[in-house]
This record gives sequence, C-alpha cells and structure tokens, in this order.
Amino acid sequence: MSFKVIKPGFLMTVQDYGRLTHGEQGLAQSGVMDEHAYAWGNYLLGNHYFDAALEIIFGSVELEALDDMLICVCGADLDFKINNQIVDIWNSIQIQKGNRLSWHLPKHGICTYLAVKNGFETQKFFNSRSVNLREHIGAKMTQDEIITCQASIGQLDRFIEPKYIPNYHQEVVLRLLPSYQYSEFSDAQKTLFFSQTYTISNANDRTGCRLQGAPIAIKKDKMISEGMSYGSVEISSDGLPIILLKDAPTIGGYLKIGTVFSLDLAQLAQQQSGTKVRFELMTIHQAQKERLAFNQFFGIGANSIALKI
Repeated sequence: MSFKVIKPGFLMTVQDYGRLTHGEQGLAQSGVMDEHAYAWGNYLLGNHYFDAALEIIFGSVELEALDDMLICVCGADLDFKINNQIVDIWNSIQIQKGNRLSWHLPKHGICTYLAVKNGFETQKFFNSRSVNLREHIGAKMTQDEIITCQASIGQLDRFIEPKYIPNYHQEVVLRLLPSYQYSEFSDAQKTLFFSQTYTISNANDRTGCRLQGAPIAIKKDKMISEGMSYGSVEISSDGLPIILLKDAPTIGGYLKIGTVFSLDLAQLAQQQSGTKVRFELMTIHQAQKERLAFNQFFGIGANSIALKI
C-alpha cells in the first residue's frame, strides 16, 4: 500500500492544507504552494480537501507503485509518464502494481502534485502532514524511501476540460489587499509600486519570493516585530518587495504595503526566477466573493478552516 522512491528529484515533499491555527506557537502555516492544483487533485479523486499529496518541484522524480492505486496529477507539466509513456494530467488515472511514474524537466510551470485516493498517510505534526524544512518538520523524500497510502481500484473518469486548465505562461498579476500599514506609504511610493513590473529574483523558495525592480525609498526606522500572514508583501530595507509564502516565519519587522489575494499565489508558485510580476489593487468584497466560491466548489468547510482571503 505505497510507493517506493526511485529518484527523489530536486524537491519532493508531502504537503496538505497546512497548520492553519498554530501561529501562536510560532509554527509557519506550511502546506501546498499551489492551492488550485492541489484542490483539483483531491476533487477529481473524491477526496477530502485536506488529504495529503506529494508536491514535486522541478521534476527529475521516479516512483514505483507497490499496489494498484487511483491517482491524479495536477499542476505543472513536468513531462509526466507511466512506464515511459506520456500520460495526460488533470484527470483521474488507475495505475497497477509495478508501474513506474516519472516526472522530467518542466515544460509549463514548476510545481505539480501527485494525489492518491484518500491521501498519503505520513505522520502528523500539529494536525498536519505538511513538511517544513526550515522548521525541521519532516524531510524531503530520499531514494528507496517508502511513501504509505491505501491501495485503491476504480475508474472515476473525472477530468478537467482543457479550457479550465491554468496557463502558467500568462502575465502574472498579483491582486493586493491593502494592509493597515498601507497609509504609511506616500502617493509617490504607491505609484512606483503599482506602475512598475518586477522580476522574480533567485531568492525564491517556499519561505518567500523576493522581487527585483526600482526600489521604493523608505525610512530606515526599525519596527517592532509583529505577526505576519501568508501573502504579506514586505518592503525590505533595500526598498524591494518580499512576498511571504507558506514556510515564512510568523513574525517580522518590515513595513507591509498589503497582502496578495490567496488564490493569486497559486500562479506565483508556478514561476521561476526571471518571471515578470506586477501588482494591482483588489477590494475586500471581490476577494471574499472569489474565495467563498472557491471554498464552496471544493468543499472547504467554514467550520474547520478559516476563510482565507
């Protein structure tokens, strides 16, 4: 009832929806980087939205199925193959014991998910199976490791129509919700921030995404560290933005101009360094409307998870 890791690739970890209520203990939110692809993987298998999946970054991964299993691969096109034969992603697939699953070099996007019926069954820590390497919670997959999940048989024949599959090459526009510190920025600073196109730097990982561009002149006054949230956009001392992502620490001391709408961060998760990014303002009403529709479609329960915006 498992997979054997033949090649672990650049970075392959188990992730679920994350540790959403443990910030007061200093634990990062963690969880999947591309919520959209992950949610579709579980949806197409009839899973619970919190079921754990494998997050594969940049490919070069090979797994051997040790049981018959119903799977779904959603996210980046990493040239997915079964027994060296190209297989369509974004649909449910029945595999057999002994099948070799492989992901190669990125074609479109960089992050993909392997979902299995009923999810992977790794150890939980603070109500989540999500690995966070910065906090030394869990570890990335290694060669010959066994990843446990349930055997499953059945053809759900569920798929996404091609027109609904995201285009990871389209322009990246991140919609920003102003933070309570938004008023600390002058009109000139805001104009510079929203009018320019930034470039994703090499400092881009699960902790945060640092952008390159024309710096915003800000005061170098020190701030008392305070709580931070997923998607917060800090303006660092060099005047350039840092977008905080899933494994970011829970406190920090940079001025924050706003928070990127959570669903837009899925598109950011699929981008490599050198990609162009720009920001535009978003109203709280529109964010709540889109977030509610997403949660309702994928069965994300308001009684068990905060409605993130």
